[in-house]
Amino acid sequence: KIKPAAKITEQASTKKEKKQEINSKIDNIFSEWDNKYSPGCALGIIKNGELIYTKGYGMGNLDYKIPLTTDSKFYIASTTKQFTAACIALLSIEGKLSLDDEVQKHIPELPKYQDKITVRNLIHHSSGLRDYLLLMRLSGKSFEDYFSIDDGIQLLSKQKETNFSSGDEYLYSNSGYLLLAEIVNRVSGMTIRKYADKNIFQPLGMTNTFFNDDHSQVIENRVISYHYQSNTLKRFVQNFDALGDGNLITTINDMYLWDQNFYHHKVGGKEFTDLILTQGKLNNGDTTNYSFGLIHGKYKGLKTVSHGGAFLGFRTEFM
Repeated sequence: KIKPAAKITEQASTKKEKKQEINSKIDNIFSEWDNKYSPGCALGIIKNGELIYTKGYGMGNLDYKIPLTTDSKFYIASTTKQFTAACIALLSIEGKLSLDDEVQKHIPELPKYQDKITVRNLIHHSSGLRDYLLLMRLSGKSFEDYFSIDDGIQLLSKQKETNFSSGDEYLYSNSGYLLLAEIVNRVSGMTIRKYADKNIFQPLGMTNTFFNDDHSQVIENRVISYHYQSNTLKRFVQNFDALGDGNLITTINDMYLWDQNFYHHKVGGKEFTDLILTQGKLNNGDTTNYSFGLIHGKYKGLKTVSHGGAFLGFRTEFM
C-alpha cells in the first residue's frame, strides 16, 4: 500500500512539533544562564551513535561577550582522569609498564611505605595516599597560586604515612592521578600531552583536545570561569599546571568522538576498552564502582559509566 502524500506530510509535521517540544524543554533547563551577562554551559546528547542535540548557553567570555558554542574549549577538571588512565592502559598493553609495578619504580622520590602501592592502586583510588589538593591548602596555598606536578610530588614526598594500607579501602585521591601523569611522562619518553595527542586524540580526530601543561598558553575559544564575590562576577585566576587529575581542555564535539570509541574501539581495540572499564578490587575481594577514571553506576535501572569534574569554577559531567 502507498501512503497518501497528505498522511506523510502530517506525520512529518507531528514529528517536527514533538522534536521542537523536546528541544524547548531542554532549553528551559538552561534558560537562567542563557544570556549575554552570564557564564553558561555547553551540552551534547548522543542517541544511537549520533550527536542528536548540541547547544551552547550563555557566555564563554564576559569581557568580550563571546557566546558559548559546542566548539568552545572547556577545562573539564576531574573528567580528565579517564584520559590519564587511558594513557596508562595503552602503555600497559604496549608492555612499557605493569599495572602491578610499585609506584616507586617509576617515581623513586616517593618514600617507601609499610605496604606496596602499585600503579593499579593509583588508578582505582585504593592507594591510601593523601590528597595533594588538601595538602596544598594545608600548606597555605590557594588553588589560584602557581602549582605544578613537581610541586605535588614534593608535597607527597614529605608524607611519612598513608591514610590506610594500600588496597584496604577506596578513597578518592587526586594524588594518584597526578602521579599517573608523571609516570606517563617518564615511561613514554614524552610528555603526557604529546603521548595522549599521538595515541588517542589525533587517531580519533579530537583536534581541540589536549592536556594543558602551560597555563599561560593562548588558547583560541578558551572558556573563562567565574565566581561571585560580593554579588559581582569575578574571573578565576588559573595558574595551575599540575595535571593528570585535571587540566584537560576539550569540546562537546570532541567528547562525542571519545564516547564513540567505547563502541567502535578505534583506539586500542576491544582489549583497551575492556581494560579501562575494569572495576577495582579491594584486598577483601570487594569490587568498587571505580574503573579507569570512570565510575560504574545506575540511572533509572540502566547501567551507566560516568565521571564528573569540579574545579576553579568549572563543572563537567560525562555519562
